[in-house]
Amino acid sequence: MRRGLLRTRVIAIGATLTLGLAACTSTVAGTNVALPAAPNANLAVVGDSRDTFDQTVKNSIDDVLRFWTKEYPSISGGKPLPRLKGKLYSVDGRHIAGSALQNGCLKRERDAIIDNAFYCEADDSIAWDRNSKHLVPVLGAKYGPLLIAMVLAHEFGHAVQQRLGLFDQEAPEIVHESQADCAAGAFTAYVEHGQAPHVRATPVDLDRALVGYLNVRDDTPADEKQISHGDGFDRIGAVADGYTKGVTDCFRSDWADREFSERPFERGEDAQQQGNESLDEVLNPAPQSANGKGGGGGLQPDLDRFWAGAAKTVGKTFTSVKIAEADHPKCGRTTSEFGYCPDDNTVYYNRSFAQRAYFSMSVLNVERDSADVSVVENQPGDFALGTLFAYGWGLAVRHQLFGHGLDDAAALLAASCYTGAYAKDINIADFTTTHKFVLSPPDMDEATSAVLTLVGSDDAYGSRGTTGLDRVQAFIKGYSGPNLGVC
Repeated sequence: MRRGLLRTRVIAIGATLTLGLAACTSTVAGTNVALPAAPNANLAVVGDSRDTFDQTVKNSIDDVLRFWTKEYPSISGGKPLPRLKGKLYSVDGRHIAGSALQNGCLKRERDAIIDNAFYCEADDSIAWDRNSKHLVPVLGAKYGPLLIAMVLAHEFGHAVQQRLGLFDQEAPEIVHESQADCAAGAFTAYVEHGQAPHVRATPVDLDRALVGYLNVRDDTPADEKQISHGDGFDRIGAVADGYTKGVTDCFRSDWADREFSERPFERGEDAQQQGNESLDEVLNPAPQSANGKGGGGGLQPDLDRFWAGAAKTVGKTFTSVKIAEADHPKCGRTTSEFGYCPDDNTVYYNRSFAQRAYFSMSVLNVERDSADVSVVENQPGDFALGTLFAYGWGLAVRHQLFGHGLDDAAALLAASCYTGAYAKDINIADFTTTHKFVLSPPDMDEATSAVLTLVGSDDAYGSRGTTGLDRVQAFIKGYSGPNLGVC
């Protein structure tokens, strides 16, 4: 069996292809003083091209091995890390021949390496497609070498699972894959704390890599059986947990009890629209009618509904927030194009920026014949824009219910947390008598993307000294938390 980076990406630009790819503290010890840069790793690799990409992979694997040599005893009852029995394989996905076919998984399924990196249980090996126009090199070129290291850390996470006997336990594939994502997050903390000999990363590098990692999310599955690696929120959430809590949390005994948000579409109409309302619907503040038709998308009335109910739980009253189109907010960050003004309890939006936010998603395009990969920008995502509105309501909660300031990092992180709490309330599979507005399956990916990128832009709320990871962690806290007090 092979355990890879992702299961499937189906992209509708030109030819399309379904890819079969199987498979705020840190527990990292040491100081934040970076180690001196080490010479390039000299690992034995079958098919080594000795180009820059393969050297980056070798450096990454060397650092991952050092990390796990140190950390493995903490989850194995003190046992040392067993070495890989198999080899490392660099394969050109356009020319799969010769020594590459020594690999235990490629003997069985030659094309498994195309646009992939995987851990192979058959011979305890790791392989990757090094073709410069294929998946991992393309993502590395766009999102930085840290993303390449995270990919290899994910794959070695599967090697750790094999050593612990976790594959012998019956569990959905998403359990194993998210656990490997968590392992990648723990390794990433090790890198950012300056403990890795080769891989270097700043918080900016990490945010960039997380945006790339979001692009290896599953497509919305056709049914429950197709759930594999997780949607973007599942994957980034697991990485964030590993980063924050370390490997002992990743490999805790109840990891399989983790809640996942990936799910198929429930209604054909929703699937045809890929879960997206139109831009005008998102911007229309009127509620939907009883039959769910007309009157705009219903987001803003539903935000009022949720926060009015939440306010009652703390014995307070929430005043409905208004929205208005304007070049800039009337108070606060008046140079931005999207923001909340407490003076008149209004979220202001510039339509041009709102349109950019709506068309802010990126997806992977895979050419049918060559398997060449490209990242396609400016794809629609209604809840990316919706998340910006939810942040405005989050700031209103902070101002109205608790009287706190709105201009600093604490305010933005609180709004992130409140937005997560709201997302949890409406991320349900179908309408109920109390929920006329609910999220579609891709919406959590759109929210995650917005939290990482849009929210912290100068055109919106501004970063205020926070990173994308900071905001994602706060969003997750709200999504996981049972009440207002968690934020």
